[in-house]
Amino acid sequence: MKNILFVILLFSAKSFCQANNEAKLDQSEIKSFILKETKEGGKLDFFTPIKGKEYNGSQIKPGVYASNIEVALYKWGKSNFELGIEKLEDAYKIFMEHKGSELNGKEKALIKMGFEKELEK
Repeated sequence: MKNILFVILLFSAKSFCQANNEAKLDQSEIKSFILKETKEGGKLDFFTPIKGKEYNGSQIKPGVYASNIEVALYKWGKSNFELGIEKLEDAYKIFMEHKGSELNGKEKALIKMGFEKELEK
């Protein structure tokens, strides 16, 4: 009886993993989604709502202050990681494509912080 339960459990776990892998998007599909949703009004558009007040700041956790643009870049990097972008360099490339130019050091640092969820540790 224990063997039968074990086989059933093993088969169920294998089926779940296969279904989960089939549901995953590939990196190019994720990139397309991110670029689309980063445009004005998209789910990843953290930038339009702060236009004109990018450098206003706020406390984001005790002792940590950031400007609106810093928070937006952090959130954007975090979203990339959570959506399944596997490499930080890929997130940089996506943002460069969105921006239409090279990233500066501050942008890279903030996207990296979000990608690695540094503020949540």
